[in-house]
Amino acid sequence: MEKTFFSIGAGPGIGLATVLRFVKEGYRPVLASRTAEKLTALAEELHNSTGAKADTIVLDAANMAQMAALGQRFSEGVDVLHYNAAIVHAESLEAATCDSLEMDIRVGVIGALAAIKTFAPAMIRRGRGSILLTGGILAHNPHPEYLALGVAKAGIRNMTHALFGELASKNVHIACVNVTRAVGPRSQEASTVAEAFWRLHNQPQGQWTCEENDV
Repeated sequence: MEKTFFSIGAGPGIGLATVLRFVKEGYRPVLASRTAEKLTALAEELHNSTGAKADTIVLDAANMAQMAALGQRFSEGVDVLHYNAAIVHAESLEAATCDSLEMDIRVGVIGALAAIKTFAPAMIRRGRGSILLTGGILAHNPHPEYLALGVAKAGIRNMTHALFGELASKNVHIACVNVTRAVGPRSQEASTVAEAFWRLHNQPQGQWTCEENDV
C-alpha cells in the first residue's frame, strides 16, 4: 500500500531534500507552503528528478483555521508528517517588535503544535505514523541576534520531548532533527538533514529516539 509523506513548510532546502529522501523509499509526496508559485516549482523539480507527482496545498502555517481544514482533507491518509515551517532571519531584541516576535513563534511553534493536533489522532487510530520536526542547535546554544528563532527551536525540542513517551505508547513516533549549521537550497547540508530524518523514521519501534543532530 502506498504511503504518504506530508511536508508543511516545503522549500528548496531541507523541505525538498527530505521529500526526495522519502520519495526514494516509495512515499507519495504532498507539499504545503504559503506560495503557490514556489510549490509549483518544487513539484516540477521533484517530478523531473524522480518522476513522482506531488499534490500541492497553499497553506499559511500561522493560520489555525487553514490547518484545521487541512486535517479534514488529509489526516486519515498521512503516514509521515514533516513540519519544516519557520521564519528564519537575524533580528536583535532592539530591532524586533512584539508583533514580529509573536509571528515568528506562531509559525515556528504554535503551527507545529496545530499540525500535531491535526494529524496525530488519525495516526493513533491506525496505530502507526511518524511526526518529524525541524529543530535547531539554537535550542541548545541561543544567540541574541536570532532570539525568536532560538525560542521557536527550543519550543520544538521541548514539545518533542514532552510528547515522545505519550505518542510512543500509542505507536506514533515523534522526533526532531537539530540542525547545527546554515542550510542552503539543494545543498549537501540539506541532504544530510534529510538522511537524519530518514534514520529517525526508520528506527525499529522498540529503539525509537526523539532527536538527532544532523552530523
